[in-house]
Amino acid sequence: MMNNKTLSVIALLCCSTSVPAAKITGLAEVSLVSTEKQASWLNSWMQGGVGLLRYDEQDSIVFNQAFIELEQNLPYNISFNATAHYQADGEQNLGISEAYLSYRPLSQGLKHQFKAGFFYPKMSLENADAGWTSPYNYNFSAINSWLAEELRTIGMEWTVSRPGRVHRSPHSYSFTLSAFQANDGLASLLAWRGWALHNRQTVYGEQVNFANYFQFQSNPTPNPTYVVPFKETDNRLGFYLGANWRYLRSTDVRVYFYDNLADPMAVEPDMQYAWRNQFVSIAGLHKFNKQWRVLAQWMDGYTEMGDKIKGVFFDYNAWYLLLSYHHSDHRYSVRYDKFSVTDTDINPEDPNDSDGSAVTLTWRYDINSAWQAGVEYIHVDSSNDSRTLWRNWQAQQKQTQFIATIQYRF
Repeated sequence: MMNNKTLSVIALLCCSTSVPAAKITGLAEVSLVSTEKQASWLNSWMQGGVGLLRYDEQDSIVFNQAFIELEQNLPYNISFNATAHYQADGEQNLGISEAYLSYRPLSQGLKHQFKAGFFYPKMSLENADAGWTSPYNYNFSAINSWLAEELRTIGMEWTVSRPGRVHRSPHSYSFTLSAFQANDGLASLLAWRGWALHNRQTVYGEQVNFANYFQFQSNPTPNPTYVVPFKETDNRLGFYLGANWRYLRSTDVRVYFYDNLADPMAVEPDMQYAWRNQFVSIAGLHKFNKQWRVLAQWMDGYTEMGDKIKGVFFDYNAWYLLLSYHHSDHRYSVRYDKFSVTDTDINPEDPNDSDGSAVTLTWRYDINSAWQAGVEYIHVDSSNDSRTLWRNWQAQQKQTQFIATIQYRF
């Protein structure tokens, strides 16, 4: 029960004229999706299929996403940020994709920032727009599609920065350390579905489904055909380290090392295991001039779940190269993705090898400050050994999708 003194303090903070109004931004996005005709088993993983694209529709209008992002500055150099997402597909349509407090104490020389809550690590240079969306392609790269569905920090982060402007230098540096929990299910989707390309962000507490590969195993207590990504299973802390170098406003490089330190033998009552994950991510951006820029990201890691006899062990790797040209109200972007999962365990009942590549072409046009229209073409060529568990299904498959999109921003 709150006492009168506590209520008075809350009222003072809420009503104080020194607290500015919250900054609120938002987006609503509708798309016309046309997918090349395919077998029903190549449908989206969210529909129990083994495809790598979000939508299965042929010439259908879909409500792609909507979000509201709030930023509220509070006294004592504290701010609160939160993003609520709505998506018409999946197990949970409405939820929180980020919510955290940030504290930036005033200091001379080195700058400090402390964050606590539920948020993305700043590994991505592609997802630089509001709501952790991309200003380049409508659908994210394979790397950032995976981060959007399975990885979030639930913990604390400390960043120390040396701004170049303060030190009269063209170079700026920052270093990040984080401790977190509740990323124990990470890599479940890479194991059985492989990498994918989409723009769907998993919200807190959501369950993400995939195809029922386990029906072909002799294990009487198979794993569930879903993952709840942000769940704490082993009561262990994980960590990541990050370093960022920027040269003026033209070049940005980010290097991260991530280790969730999960116990691969820890398991939930529904048989969702903890997965030990360790990876390195390197992202870079260079602006040649006001019109042209290039982005790239590379990720390399490994994971393990269960024991050495019946468990799942694999390496994973992905990279993309993105070239973007901006002129007037138009932006043209082309991205090439390459990705793979390499099985390293000795369990023949559970093949996890997969690989593929994708080409994404996008044109976006700003009609005005609120409205944007655009089109996107995606072609994915992928192979996944787990597809062969079904009779007459081939590991190698191609998928093509055309999307026409309109956005409203406020």
